[in-house]
Amino acid sequence: MNKIKVLNGVIWIVLVLFLASLPVYAGDADRIGTAAGTQLLVPVGARDLAMAGSDIVFTTGVDAIYWNPAGLSNMEQKAAGMFSTVNIFGDIRVNYLAVGATMGKFGHIGFSIKAFDFGDIPLTTVEDMDGSTGRIFSPTFSTIAMTYSNKLTKTINVGITTKLVYESAPRVSGTAIAFDIGLQYQNLAGLEGVSFGIIAKNIGSNMEYRGTGLMTQTLIDGRTEFIRRGASSDQLPASLEMGLSYSYTVMPGNMLIVSGTFANNNVQNDDFRFGMEYNYKNFLALRAGYLYTMNTPSEEQLYTFSLGAGFQYKVGNTLIGLDYAFRDVQYFDANNMFTIRIGF
Repeated sequence: MNKIKVLNGVIWIVLVLFLASLPVYAGDADRIGTAAGTQLLVPVGARDLAMAGSDIVFTTGVDAIYWNPAGLSNMEQKAAGMFSTVNIFGDIRVNYLAVGATMGKFGHIGFSIKAFDFGDIPLTTVEDMDGSTGRIFSPTFSTIAMTYSNKLTKTINVGITTKLVYESAPRVSGTAIAFDIGLQYQNLAGLEGVSFGIIAKNIGSNMEYRGTGLMTQTLIDGRTEFIRRGASSDQLPASLEMGLSYSYTVMPGNMLIVSGTFANNNVQNDDFRFGMEYNYKNFLALRAGYLYTMNTPSEEQLYTFSLGAGFQYKVGNTLIGLDYAFRDVQYFDANNMFTIRIGF
């Protein structure tokens, strides 16, 4: 009876993911590039970035909050945290902080915040196009998220993340609410080491900018009036991702993971992601990944391969880890991401 309930639960979750995604993926190639809140697409966590985001199946703990919240249930410590940072291009830096905790039978909860640092930008206007006044500003791009995850059985995890997306520049701002809903199924169909994952990401409201910065002065019947210029209301960059991974014990204490994920995107071309990780005695890990974007000429594909490594060491009851990822970027300097993890 319990197995039947679990199976029904899985069927309902997959059905909800499918139905929630139908309106999102009804678009065509003409919609590419029309998304709002594209800050959501900037990845975090060096371990998964080094594998090109291919492992939505075995991603675990607080690392999983961004990639697949179902993996938060596999957190081995009672509490854990991580911090990652990367300079994506120019002087734009992205910082990310996440924490998670085990709440007994209730499940696992997590909190995360991703923030962009644009530095100081000279403020220019129609009257002062050179910014001679010396005034500066810095846009605010941030995503704040709460995550809940739980185990349905020893092999099935589910998770959901609620995100507040906020963007602002002088006198204009926009907000949106988005959800990630994910599932991980270990030992699919009873096959040892073969596991499956699925996640619907950034399903939520449209984003539209508002504020006095969109007001313009005009003459109406000889009177000076201020009217609001319209701003487009655009969808968030949603996706439905399905992944399959295989873990193999090469020798005692040595684990190899090979993974692949297909991402169906609403406002950009679909992509395939492939990756692998070799873990030596849960101490040292070497990683590599490759991203292939469909229907995209090579000269237009910004990201392709990635590499990385990581290690972790336990001191008493405290687990400390450091991960690094290198991502090749066409036309810009390569991304170098660092992540520090700590668990208690």
